[in-house]
Parts: sequence; C-alpha cells; structure tokens
Amino acid sequence: MTAVTLRNRRIWLGDEPHALLSGEVHFWRLDPLRWRDVLRQVRALGLDQIASYVCWDYHQTGAGAFDFTGRTAPQRNLTGFLDEVAVQGLHLLIRPGPYIYSEWANGGLPADAARVHRLHPDYRAAAGEYIAAVCEAIRPYLATRGGPIWLVQAENEPDPWPHIYEAQLGLGSTPGPFHDFLRALYAGDLDALNVAWETAYTAFEQARAVTAPGLEARGYTNRYLDFVRFRHWCTAEAVRWTAAQFRAGGIDVPLLANVYTTNGIQNWRELESICDVAGPDAYPTAGFRAPDEHRTFLHTLVYTCAYSALPCIPELQAGIWDGGQYAAGAITPNHYTLTALSALMAGIVGWNWYMLVSRDNWLMSPISELGHTRPNLYAAFAEIVRLFRAIDPPALERLASAAVTVDPLHQTARLPDRSSDVLRALYDADITLDAFDVEAGEQTAPLLFYAGGAWLSAAGQDRLLEFVRGGGTLVLFQEQPRQDDTLRPLLRFDLPLPTAILGAAAPQRLAIRLGDWAVSLSSPAFFVYGDVPGEPITAERIADEIPTGDELAVHVSLPVGLTYTIGWRQGIGAGQIVVLGVQPSPDLVAALHAWLNVPIPCRARTEHVHTALFRRGETFVLIAVNLSDEARHAVVDLDRARFAPGPWAVRDLRTDEVSVTHIRLSGAVTLHLPPRDGTILTLEPA
Repeated sequence: MTAVTLRNRRIWLGDEPHALLSGEVHFWRLDPLRWRDVLRQVRALGLDQIASYVCWDYHQTGAGAFDFTGRTAPQRNLTGFLDEVAVQGLHLLIRPGPYIYSEWANGGLPADAARVHRLHPDYRAAAGEYIAAVCEAIRPYLATRGGPIWLVQAENEPDPWPHIYEAQLGLGSTPGPFHDFLRALYAGDLDALNVAWETAYTAFEQARAVTAPGLEARGYTNRYLDFVRFRHWCTAEAVRWTAAQFRAGGIDVPLLANVYTTNGIQNWRELESICDVAGPDAYPTAGFRAPDEHRTFLHTLVYTCAYSALPCIPELQAGIWDGGQYAAGAITPNHYTLTALSALMAGIVGWNWYMLVSRDNWLMSPISELGHTRPNLYAAFAEIVRLFRAIDPPALERLASAAVTVDPLHQTARLPDRSSDVLRALYDADITLDAFDVEAGEQTAPLLFYAGGAWLSAAGQDRLLEFVRGGGTLVLFQEQPRQDDTLRPLLRFDLPLPTAILGAAAPQRLAIRLGDWAVSLSSPAFFVYGDVPGEPITAERIADEIPTGDELAVHVSLPVGLTYTIGWRQGIGAGQIVVLGVQPSPDLVAALHAWLNVPIPCRARTEHVHTALFRRGETFVLIAVNLSDEARHAVVDLDRARFAPGPWAVRDLRTDEVSVTHIRLSGAVTLHLPPRDGTILTLEPA
C-alpha cells in the first residue's frame, strides 16, 4: 500500500513528492465521449492533476438509490471517469460534498436534505447514506490502493447560513443548537452568560442572538461576538462530522477543506486541524479593480501560509459563472497571469484552477466542453504552468522583514477599527509581510505590526508580550489592545493613555523624528502624550504642502513649529515596543524599518508595483506585479547584504532575457512590467 502524506508543503505518494497544481473538470457535465479529449488537453497543458465534484443530487436516482456506474445515464459513470483518469496518468482531488454549490440546484443536495441545516439529524441521516455510497464507489480508486485519488475534500465552503436556517439553529425565538453552544461555551454557568451579555435570563433557552453589529454597548457586542463564535463552531462541526464519515468509509488519503476568501465565516486554522489542509477559494475581479482588492487578496493568502502545512487555493479563478461576468468584468489572459503571480508572491505553493474546463453556466475557461482550446487563454495557462515548474514554489523560502497580527475572531467580527490603515500603509510601501496568528501562530520576523482592534483575548495579549520579551519589536499605532475579548479592561502592556487628541477639519502636517530619520505625513488626528515610559518620539507641525490663499496666510502659519510627544520606544525584556499616536503611512512604516535597523528584502520604488523576494540555495527569485493600467519600467531596491560580491545574472523568466549586474554595488534591479501584469526574475551568481 502506498501512503499519501503532506510534508514539506508537498503531496507525497510514498517517497515521490509532488507540488499541487490542478484544474477542475466536472465529468458529469461533459459528454463521456469527450472525457479523453478533455483530459489529454489537460496533460498537454503540463498538468498531471485534476479535481472534480461528485454531485449528490445527480447521482441519487431514488430513495436510498445511487448510480455511480452510468446505469441510468452515461454522465453518471463516475467509476468510468476514474478509469479514464487513471489511463491518462492523472492524479485526482475528488470533492464529494455533500454540498458542492457549483451553480447546481440546492447546492448539489436533494431538495429534502436542503430543507434542514447541516447539523440537523435528518440532514446527517441522508448525507451519511450518500457518503457511505460514494465512499464505496471511490475506495478502490484511492492512491493508497494504486488508484488516481490522492486527496478528498470534506464538505464545501461550510456555512451555517444563519439567514436561511435562523429558526432551526435557535437564532430566533425557538431554542436550538445556538443554545446548546452557549451552554457549552459558558460551561453551564448562566450567571457568566448574564454578566457577559448584561442580561437577566433565568434559563439558557431565553437567550436571543445578535447576528449583526448594531448597538455599541458591551452586552450587545458580546452577544454578537458569541454569535460569531457559534458560526465558527457550526462550520467546524459540519466539517468534523463529514470528515469522520469519510474516514469511517475507508478514505485513508489526506482530507481537504475549502473556505470563503473573505475569512468571514470559518476559522481556517481550526478546519485544517480537523482535516489535513484547508485553504481559501479566490475569485478576484478582472485586474483586481475593486478597491483594496489586491491588498486583501495578498493578506488573505499570507495568513493561509501562516497556519497551513500546504498553503494552497482549492479554487483559483479560471473563468466565471454565467452572470458573474457583469461584476467581475471580462477576464483576459494577463489577468490569469497577474492572479497566479500574486498568489505566488504571497507564498502560496499550489492551487486548483476552477474551472479549467468549462461546462454549463460557466464562461472564459481555457478548455471547452468539447476538448478544444481557447488559444489566447490556453497559452496564458501554459505559460503559468511553465513558470510554476521553473521556480518550484514549495522549495522557496519567502523573505520577509515584518509581520502583522491576525486574530480570526476579530477578522470575522469586522467591528470598526483602524486595522486596515496599518495593512494599507504596509501594502503601499511594498513591504513583504508574514502573518502572526495571535492565538496559535509562530513569529519569526523581527518586527511585528499590531493590526487588530481595541480588544484582544488575554491569551492573545500574552502572546504579544511573550514575543516582545523574547527579543521582538512590536509597533502599535493609534489602535491598541485595552480590553479582552469580552470587552472588559485588560492592559497587559499597561500603556498610558494620551493626554490630548488633536485634529482639525483638514489633516495636520507633521514631521516625525526617528533618530537620524525624519518622515512627514498628514494625520486627521494625532495623540499627544505627557510623561512616557521610554524614549520619547516627537513630531513638529509643518506647513501644508498646498499653499493657502492670502486671506489665511497668517493663520495657517501660526501652528508651524509646535512640537508634540506623539509616542515612545520602550524596552521590555529582550525586546521593545514602539507606540506612535498617528495613523501609519507608507513612508512612516519604511522609516521605522530603517530606524530599527530591520532591512527590507526588496521594495519597489515605482508606484503600483509590488514585489516579493524568495531564496533557494544560492538562487534568489523576485516576483513583481504591476497594478497600474500603464506599463511600468520599475526599479526594485534589494537588501544588498543578502547578495555576495561580484556579478549576478538576472533572468526574466517570461522573456528569457538575461542581464548581468553587481547587486552589492547597485542595490537594485530594473524590470519592465506590462499593465495589470507581472513577471518573475531569477538572480544567480554569474
């Protein structure tokens, strides 16, 4: 028997390693006479892997009756398709659901099963019967038995859908799973619930949910946070039960879970602990044109890399559902390249293209239902595969100077805070980041930016303090954790409050002094401190960059030269914290790196260009993307200390052009980037 394991960010068949690079093919939506043609086009693309759902609703032919052999319709011949996959030498990620969504009625469920939520006994009875039947059909085709199936997906984007199953889940006036969850969360202590919620219930069954943030009151906010926790619990329980059913059915290959990209419903880390790997699905708009979309895409995937043994995207956009094109826009070949390079830049080491082969209700895939290629799209996918193979992402070490904090509960709750200001400043500064999960992650970068809210659990605050005492540097701007996750006061760092907060109708121009470094910025409001527990950081009011008319010339000059203490640097244990009472800017976060002597591995000087630097042995890999609608001749600064003296050969993997440069002398490389596109450079000693 050949074992299938996940190690070193790869899939291993016995002693044979593979990177995950796959494409979706829905066999039951294609003419079986075309299966072979379609799979051959997949192979010609350079792929040796595919994925496919199995649709419960389609394969169930009656009560307790299933067809997986094509007895009632040729398209139902799952085993025949698996035979053809094996003949073509392909590996398979099979996705039996039970939910599949996939633009199929009721998400792929028979109507009766869709009428109850995923934790309901009636749903589990029906789904359990289906899972047992599909396991029996696919078990002989598992890679552990010499077949093509090496991964099995448990569930699909699990979501309790509280707006649909409100009454059944106990979120309305009728008791349900929500009350069972609360009883477990508060260990049966009704008084503890009443204290947190500021209520006077006499029984858990009286509790009513708050499913959206509304009143800014501690009791209501805690009720909302407990609903968020319940939503995490529901999705985890759905995946836990489904995974257990697959294991009971003899599935002995790794299990995968997929989640929404928004990080708004599921706790991704928890789902990976239940299965073997969990990752987000990604469907960006054409060219990442939605506001903040590319930044959010990168940050989401960077977090995936922080928790996952195999950081991957189970569904990476290849086309769009019919109707979705009106919001996403026309997807061009360079969009696919931009998306793939951006994913690699974030540290992702593999993905499954959805849909590689088109079908009903799907547009803009590189391979048609007939097994024909769409030349411009197909060529783009072939190039991406070539680039992927050339750099071998699982073997690369991503070089980052800093990290940002991530708290799944905080991100899911989406209560008002200033975390996006921190993330946006770092993104605009083109600083490569890691993510630090404050509940369970490990932090290796020397510099950590707090990107959370005013509340953070005691465990999370303790981990931040542990990071600092261990020698790290923590930077906090105006948002600082002063409460625990029940909104009670908790000050692990015991930070003094500002003595004043100054602002005006227009942003104030400040010059901030950081040792030998000075940076100017505009801040709508800034904190002023009196006595500080460390080295003061000062700022001086400076003249506005925009000249003012004569009628206010004297007035606006009066504050110029005023100096304020707007923060401090303080040693704690072997490390330090830096507190700055201003909103962050790209120049400020870059200046902090210089002041704190933390080199930035790579950084583009050119606006709208974003980069990441990787290393494999003596070879460096630089990935760069251009988010502008115009071509860019970009200059990218490199950390000279990482490069040995002497000439370096710089090769553009897309054009195969080679130049020679002395990086220790120049400290930079230049490259040409088409609009909304990118490239990969390798840098090797010449």
